[in-house]
Amino acid sequence: MPLGLLAVIVVMGLVAIFAVLYFAGLTRAMELTEATARDEFIADNPSLTPDSITLAASRKAALIEAQGLHLLWVMGTDVASHRLAGAIPVETKTGLSVHIADYAAPRVALTLTPEEARDWKARITEAT
Repeated sequence: MPLGLLAVIVVMGLVAIFAVLYFAGLTRAMELTEATARDEFIADNPSLTPDSITLAASRKAALIEAQGLHLLWVMGTDVASHRLAGAIPVETKTGLSVHIADYAAPRVALTLTPEEARDWKARITEAT
């Protein structure tokens, strides 16, 4: 088989895989509901049970009370969570930038309404 033909077959296969994933909705960023936030938090922190969950209007982040204050945020089709002990919240034009003591995710940019940004900043500051 000529190399050019093989290259075309490979490229067409990759395009087909991407199209199937795209049209099936598997490439969209996750949106949190209270149930998904609870489930994802428990999956990340099996020894903790959430006492309260506050979702952002953007549905891309949540503040969770569970033996301390935790932040859950969306990263594409997955989520991450972090305890906010020692976190430093800084207001930005689009919400908050939360600086945490984690070398893997030292800063988390959150898209929040102005009211949410003030409320979340106060709650994070109070928790540290």
